[in-house]
Amino acid sequence: MLHAVADRAAGCPPFERPQFDTQVVQSCVGLPTLMLQGVTRNFAGGATIYAQEEAAEFVYQVASGMVRTVALRPDGRRIVHGFHLGGEIFGLEREQLHHCSAEAVCETRLVQCPHSRIDRAAGDDVETAQELRSWLLLSRDKTAERSAHLMYGSAFEKLAYFLIDLAWRTQSQGSFELAMSRYDIADYLGLSSETVSRTFSVFRNRGLIATRGRQVTLLDSRIQRIGAGAERSPRWPRSVCPRDGPDQHTPASGEAGQG
Repeated sequence: MLHAVADRAAGCPPFERPQFDTQVVQSCVGLPTLMLQGVTRNFAGGATIYAQEEAAEFVYQVASGMVRTVALRPDGRRIVHGFHLGGEIFGLEREQLHHCSAEAVCETRLVQCPHSRIDRAAGDDVETAQELRSWLLLSRDKTAERSAHLMYGSAFEKLAYFLIDLAWRTQSQGSFELAMSRYDIADYLGLSSETVSRTFSVFRNRGLIATRGRQVTLLDSRIQRIGAGAERSPRWPRSVCPRDGPDQHTPASGEAGQG
């Protein structure tokens, strides 16, 4: 059933992302609301939930915490495919095996539901089938959106897109916490960790964001336009130009973009 839903989803139009006001991020509109029923499991930060190429027997929903999905390239480099927040479902696959691994970013509580149970529910309940289809569509669209930013975006555009997306998904009013490290962000955006730190510094210095510890607040609508590629990215100050060498403007330990 899940594979049939996934196949149908492949030909459907993408989700429309809500727009943002000048300094306030609007509440999330249109996210699926399906609540899975199953066993509750707790994971410490860094724990593996399932491994790449492991049999895809379960689907998961984040009750609290955060999950990252990762894959290793043949050369050993890590790719972070995505971050899954509270309420979000992951582990839905079109194949019999997981295409990547899933790891807890921090202390995380999950609902683990067998595929067979979801297959039965989707077969008996049109609403459940539609919600599953919505999650598959959202996952597909996020992958396509991320790929476009990685292929064409500057470091500024990539990080701006990442922050706007998190604000949207957390239904925040433009202020949210980054549970992941700068290394996670770098491997998600296809940047070096030093460039992530420098880009955070430029955004702060230009008044686009404010940070306090791991808390990030979006201050200016320009960051949305930068993330969408609709406004020219800021220029790199010479002192933080992203070249090899010491990073003199890395945020202090514990600041957003660090860790």
